[in-house]
Amino acid sequence: MASIPSLVATITTVVVLFSAAAHIVYAQDASPPGGAMNFPDLAACVETSFAMSKFGLEDAVAPCILYDIQDYDDDSSSNSTSNNTTTAEVTLVQVTPSMCHNHRDGAVTSVHLLNGDNNGQGMAIGYNRDHYVKFRLISIIGGNSNNIGNSAYSEVHSAILDSIFESVENVQYILGSCSFASVADKPIALKRQKVVISQVGPPGFYMDVETNPYVFGIHVNSDTYPLPAISALTFQLNSAGIPTSTQQVRIMYRDKSEFFYSTCRSAVDAAIDKGFDVTAIEYDPDGDENGNGVLNSQDIQFLEKLADELCPPINDDDDVDADAILARMRSNGCRPSLAWFTTATWGWAGNNPEVIPFFQGGGQWHETFVYSDQFFKTGQEVLDYGLKEFGYIGSYDHVVSYAMPTLVGKLIESFFRVEDLPDVTGTFRDRYEVLRRALVNINAQTIFGPVQFNQYQRNNGRGAAGMQWIPSSMITSTSHAEVDFVLGCTSPLDQANAAIVIPSPSGSVCDPGSYTNQTLIEIEPDLLGGKCSACPMDSYTAWENNFMQCDACPPGSTTAVEAGATNCVQLKENLIGGLQIMGYIFVVISWAMAFGYIAWVVINKNDPVVKVSQPEFLLLICIGAVISTSAIIPWTLAEAGVGEDTAAASRNCIAWPWLYSIGFVLMYSSLTAKSFRLLKIARAAANMRRTTVAAKEMYTIIIVFLVLDIAILAAWTTVDPLKWTRREVSTSVVATGVVTVETIGKCDSDNMWYFLGPIIAVHVSLMIITNILLWEVRNMSDRYQEQKFVAIASVYICELLVLGVPILLAVQDSASARYIVISGVIFLTDTGVLALIFLPKIKFQREGLPEGVTVAQSMNVHSIRRRSTVSSN
Repeated sequence: MASIPSLVATITTVVVLFSAAAHIVYAQDASPPGGAMNFPDLAACVETSFAMSKFGLEDAVAPCILYDIQDYDDDSSSNSTSNNTTTAEVTLVQVTPSMCHNHRDGAVTSVHLLNGDNNGQGMAIGYNRDHYVKFRLISIIGGNSNNIGNSAYSEVHSAILDSIFESVENVQYILGSCSFASVADKPIALKRQKVVISQVGPPGFYMDVETNPYVFGIHVNSDTYPLPAISALTFQLNSAGIPTSTQQVRIMYRDKSEFFYSTCRSAVDAAIDKGFDVTAIEYDPDGDENGNGVLNSQDIQFLEKLADELCPPINDDDDVDADAILARMRSNGCRPSLAWFTTATWGWAGNNPEVIPFFQGGGQWHETFVYSDQFFKTGQEVLDYGLKEFGYIGSYDHVVSYAMPTLVGKLIESFFRVEDLPDVTGTFRDRYEVLRRALVNINAQTIFGPVQFNQYQRNNGRGAAGMQWIPSSMITSTSHAEVDFVLGCTSPLDQANAAIVIPSPSGSVCDPGSYTNQTLIEIEPDLLGGKCSACPMDSYTAWENNFMQCDACPPGSTTAVEAGATNCVQLKENLIGGLQIMGYIFVVISWAMAFGYIAWVVINKNDPVVKVSQPEFLLLICIGAVISTSAIIPWTLAEAGVGEDTAAASRNCIAWPWLYSIGFVLMYSSLTAKSFRLLKIARAAANMRRTTVAAKEMYTIIIVFLVLDIAILAAWTTVDPLKWTRREVSTSVVATGVVTVETIGKCDSDNMWYFLGPIIAVHVSLMIITNILLWEVRNMSDRYQEQKFVAIASVYICELLVLGVPILLAVQDSASARYIVISGVIFLTDTGVLALIFLPKIKFQREGLPEGVTVAQSMNVHSIRRRSTVSSN
């Protein structure tokens, strides 16, 4: 593996590991158990096929007859068909070790169904299909190879199989045994010149076809098992424009067992042929490399050394079988993008569900295959039938076993298809070689798939089943949707229910916002599962990567509370900051003016200027200004930063319109009441009448406008209150991985203008009414009426609004500018009105009346035109 930076995860893009189950040491020099080895002397087996498959090392099994099936009516001969000239018998024999229940029980189902066809007459043959064939199946248990050893068992196997031919006249076919015992079938087939249909995958088993033409293989070539994975990798690299020469492929395999050796060597040859950088790691499972008395297949230290070759560690520190190798690969930080295990489709996978996600494997058959025959629509239906009949869930070997008798049946059916009087017995006796040659050229459709034979007489009717453990959500059709991972079929393409996932999540680069988590690599059992984790808070990755850690956010930027960030955010919150001081200064100045004027009114309450100007209303004007200016305080506090609680800000949003509006109404309604009272007094004086204007009458004016204003404010607060909201204004990239996000917050509500409009109408109405009333007393001395100054104040307020509103609209995206405008308008409105009301009065109060001029004379009431009659109280 090429050297890499320390912060980049090791990615072994392909690891193809072939490993068998745990090696078992047998007593190879053990003798066969006592008992007969000739067929006529064998007793019936006591245990069922499935029960015997569970026997262990200590369980001795004497050879016995498991099945001798002849499906005839009670009145028919049990040993011949001489009484029925249209029905012929074909005998099939099979000898198996006790462990091979799947390899033998499927044939039982097939023979029963074939014999029961056509209302129990058997399989119809001939041109007119009025002749029939029935099968006899003799199935022998040769012993427990785990107990006596493979060599001793093979001797028993050969002796029993040969004795059947001595004892039974019409034996035409041998149904192949399983595993190592298949070899024992070959010499007997040659000796008796009878076809054996072997259940063996490796092509080397069939290479002696020139010297033994009786061996046929129904299994497809197991050397093709890993080829779909190699092809998928080639396609993935080609589509990405990556040369295969840059891709490492490491393959580890045993030198024992034809299956392991030839399957793995085919992967080596295919990878070399496609130009990959190939490393082949071959080892002897029965050797003792370390000389410590432990077989290599059980020696953890030796297996870890192999794992280091398969996937070198990230660092140079020095620190069974499949499990030991996988553990070492994890500790080495290995991240394969593809792993092909022979054990991925075996029982090891079922015992290690947490390990197998995305592992690939191969086999003879897959449950999704939809090949059919006259009895079953799919091979899975065969297994379902077997579950009812034999009490266990069978494997693909059960399907193969089932297919062997049906293949013989199709051969016989095809051979005699044009004959009116098919002589089955005579043909098997006199023309067996012709039948053998017919089998060489057969092209049959079986539950196992198409069957035809190549020059080595092994099945090449279809490709092997490529498989991968894939999330059930990615499978187009599965009966295991309740589990997370399902062994999907990826080839042959016409039978596949899933596409190969390559590269694996482990071998894939991490998405932006994530990084390669070394801890996950070392402790997670699923070697090929995802090893990426979201970047922690205040760190990021901006692009696809193999980094072992995320980049830290630069100073002044953050990911807030977000994990898995693809960039850091530099927040521009648009807070008013130091401008708060300005707002408080505005409040202090306005309050100082208001309280100063209040003090002046109190001190000079008996002065004619104050008395005629109605001190109670002057005080209310000052109080209104204080309340109005107080709105700057919640307006200042009505803000919250990004991620902060907005409850307090929202409360202040609600508060400041209340204060400003009530203060403004109180201030201007007091002017209105004061002006109305002054008008009545002036008219009475002009008519030389004495009148009294009740305070109740004046306060009613103030209360009416206040109630109206408060009602609108209360409705606003209840129906659609102002809330502090924040929106994004702009986003800009200021540096690699740093994004500046400018946001602005403000007090807002969905239907604000439905309430703000009526409030403005009330305020404008007050200003108009006040100015109309003051216009009526405009000729009264400026000492006692404020028409000129209130008019100036009104124009002043309008000017502030004319200037302020456009500015406010223009600076909506600047919290500081908006704060200055609104605070300034409130401050200048209140202080301006106070100044225009009180400064002239203070001036007149200080100057006093001219000498010899009375108060009445100074009011200039003769110029007030009478407009209505004033009623006295």
